[in-house]
Amino acid sequence: MDSQFLGQIPQLGFEPVYDARAHDLASYASHLSATLHATDQETVWALTSTFFRDLGFAHAMYGYSPDSWGPKLGAPEDYLVLSTFNAEVSAEMVTEGHFLQSLTFHWALQNVGVASWSKSMADCGVGPDFVVNPVSLEFFARHGFVSGCSIGFPNERTRGNAVMALIAPPTAEQSEVDDWLESHHEIIFVAATVAHSRLSTLPYCAPRRSLTARQREVLEWVAEGKTSADIATIMGISPPTVDKHLRLARETLGVDTTAHALIKAAFLNQVFVTERPEAGVGVPDPDGTRRKKPRVKP
Repeated sequence: MDSQFLGQIPQLGFEPVYDARAHDLASYASHLSATLHATDQETVWALTSTFFRDLGFAHAMYGYSPDSWGPKLGAPEDYLVLSTFNAEVSAEMVTEGHFLQSLTFHWALQNVGVASWSKSMADCGVGPDFVVNPVSLEFFARHGFVSGCSIGFPNERTRGNAVMALIAPPTAEQSEVDDWLESHHEIIFVAATVAHSRLSTLPYCAPRRSLTARQREVLEWVAEGKTSADIATIMGISPPTVDKHLRLARETLGVDTTAHALIKAAFLNQVFVTERPEAGVGVPDPDGTRRKKPRVKP
């Protein structure tokens, strides 16, 4: 099948299933616009995972460490992990560190673009002493994670790193995926980067890292240069209560100083945001009220 926008659609084991409507520029622009206009991470991920599924990928996974720098990752409890796997597979991938056994994961941490899983150790900048754990190899084989690509993103800050992986169907050869990537990597890269730009900047409350409204407010006043006495007057509370909120904010964020708490809250997009979510995102119930659901989804 031919498409004006995406060109010849390969009739191989790796076969995109987009219909003709989705193969034009207007449809692609509409997808990017919807992603940019989304106001919560769940919507962004739903749009993104559907887009890549319709391109023919079996699964997608995104991980963001807001407090990381270079190849060094931050605290695991701060990770934002989104995937189309079931919960058990996602949990095993992260808790057992299988993602660290991917050569292109390490490439994506330090490079921008789309990396085929056919890249060699030298291509990925991994030393000869790097040996993939047999347990991880068995995990990848068991779940059919044998062909695909990884994506690294531009980063305007010295902190915060993300990687996205797109997994092809188990029947697809890596050579087929590579042929597809050769002519369509820019489409994939732009869609993934737009998604990352939203996922990494929308407010994120990791489990056990959620600040209360009062804790956020006192941190924001600290950022304005106010003392505890000033904040107490502004908020109509006592200075000891201000200090209590600051202490609880430090404990919640797992840091020792208020300055570090403010920086970490900023990394997590929990301060100076137009909507201050609690841990979990409100979802309308049939009666119009809102209930919470977990932030990290399989």
